[in-house]
Amino acid sequence: LLLLWGTRLPALEALPLHNDEGLHLRRAVEVWRGHPFWDISDGKIINHWPIALFYPQNAPVFAGRVASLLVIMLGLAGGFALAYRVAGLWAGLLAGVLWLASPYLFFYERTALSDAEAGALVVLALYCALLAAQTGRYRLLAGVTFAGAVLFKFTAAPYSLAVAVIVLGAGCSPLRRRSIDLCIIGGVAVLCFLPPLAYLILRGRDFFGIALEWVGVSSGGSLAVGENLTRLWSVVTGFGTLSWLVLLLVGLMLLLIFGRREGRLLLAAGALPFFITTLLGREVLPRHYVATLPLALVLAGIGFGLLLNGLHELRERAVMTGLVVALLAFSMVPFMTTAYHEPAALPLPAAVRTQYITDHSAGYGLREAVLALPQTVEPGALVIASMFPDSCRRTNFYAMGNFRLLCADRPGIAEIKQALVEQGIVYVLVDNTPLIGVDVLALGATAELVAVYPRPGEAGTSASVVLWRLKKL
Repeated sequence: LLLLWGTRLPALEALPLHNDEGLHLRRAVEVWRGHPFWDISDGKIINHWPIALFYPQNAPVFAGRVASLLVIMLGLAGGFALAYRVAGLWAGLLAGVLWLASPYLFFYERTALSDAEAGALVVLALYCALLAAQTGRYRLLAGVTFAGAVLFKFTAAPYSLAVAVIVLGAGCSPLRRRSIDLCIIGGVAVLCFLPPLAYLILRGRDFFGIALEWVGVSSGGSLAVGENLTRLWSVVTGFGTLSWLVLLLVGLMLLLIFGRREGRLLLAAGALPFFITTLLGREVLPRHYVATLPLALVLAGIGFGLLLNGLHELRERAVMTGLVVALLAFSMVPFMTTAYHEPAALPLPAAVRTQYITDHSAGYGLREAVLALPQTVEPGALVIASMFPDSCRRTNFYAMGNFRLLCADRPGIAEIKQALVEQGIVYVLVDNTPLIGVDVLALGATAELVAVYPRPGEAGTSASVVLWRLKKL
């Protein structure tokens, strides 16, 4: 747990806010305004609550991301406990090491996104389900933790099948007793969903329409299994090192070979939701698999632990564990160092780089522009953002003092013209990504280029983010 904080916490604000992070921060602010379930149609119902605990109105970027670490800490503890219960201390240690040394998880765990949080809570929920199956207790805890995973993000919903497999298959009590236990767990989870459902009904909002559109068959789309698997392979092989992936696959194979009944049951419980996600997802993006990856790494740790348990000498176990740790550290330390100092230079899959580094959904250019406003605009001047409203709102989380952007719906022509009429001079921060920002030269005003803010890979002449000073003719 200390290594989790020691590796994830440094330079936590180095990567600019992604668009979805801005949405989560905005929802956390709404909690303080009395709206705990504000705008939850995308299936992320309470992931902003931990952010709200840190009062995101102050130091919002840090507050949003450190909240993720608190939730992930619970999952890592649950993963160690699960591996320890199934295969002993060595399994717990290796499960934790594999988790910490995955660059895929490392990247997403340092953001204010909900996928890594949901994946961590899935691991905790399955550990509680195993406790319930083996002891006949902890059923309420299993229901609450599973509901928490789904309430953080609906991509955890397929793990209801994993809970059912564990409760029905891992227990020694009669089937009728196990069935009752499963019903209790399910009933508790359903009860946890009643408050947000009541909120949606009372406020007349839709029932998770955005989230349900992600399911291909429910939204009228066709199955996209091949595309999803191709996308997954390009992502898991695109983080600059394959050591963690090779060890993950080897560990899962060892679990299949040495796992016996309990281990293979856990392997089936983890595999079934993965295949459901891949089968039904209309477009499974890289972040969606983050909900499945923590459990897979824990299961791989159990596989290695079972192998080590077959060795008689403590020295042999220690040497093998040391080799695994050294291999992972050798490949992971350069990745972490780059993330701390220059995240734009990270070796990332193309889909991840586009979304979090170079595209308008990333925060590069916008962050630098708003931080420079005290030096680039006159005090009290109006600065209008010609970009998506969500981009403007998350950029304002970096604003200092009164130097904030006025958010308008793209391209903001009406607001710009009105400001020119009323004030004569207005600054316009334009996102020049195609079909987003306004062409200031066509507004019938004197346009002066103030500053340009290129995103990674752009030159000054092709910068996506540009600040203009417009003066009425």
